[in-house]
Amino acid sequence: MKAKTKKKIGRLWGYALLLVVAYGWFGTTLGPGVIAAISGAVVLYTLFQAPMWCCADTRENEPCRNNAYGILMGCSIQQHKWQKLKMSVRVDMWGRLTKRVLTSIGGVAASISALAATMSAFVALGALIAK
Repeated sequence: MKAKTKKKIGRLWGYALLLVVAYGWFGTTLGPGVIAAISGAVVLYTLFQAPMWCCADTRENEPCRNNAYGILMGCSIQQHKWQKLKMSVRVDMWGRLTKRVLTSIGGVAASISALAATMSAFVALGALIAK
């Protein structure tokens, strides 16, 4: 396998784990504790490591198009990291963050994966508690 291919697979490991979670729900080999743990890893991946655009405000009030990692992380510009953190903490800025994140295919994939993994983790924990 080429080094470039290995690097690409290394960046997208969370989406592979999401497939394992889906297999765990529809197959019978994984228990609810394992599914909850893997779902938690997928949520952390999407929040802090999934490749996407930065989407912080630039000086021209446009969303930044630099590469970033995760829904909550900004690009290499320090101010953009603080802006993304502020957008995720302040309730009045959640709409802007959601709109900006959903402008790219990476953001949409990360958002849908985070929602699916969060629901999966809650259902698996509920099944674990109900046992």
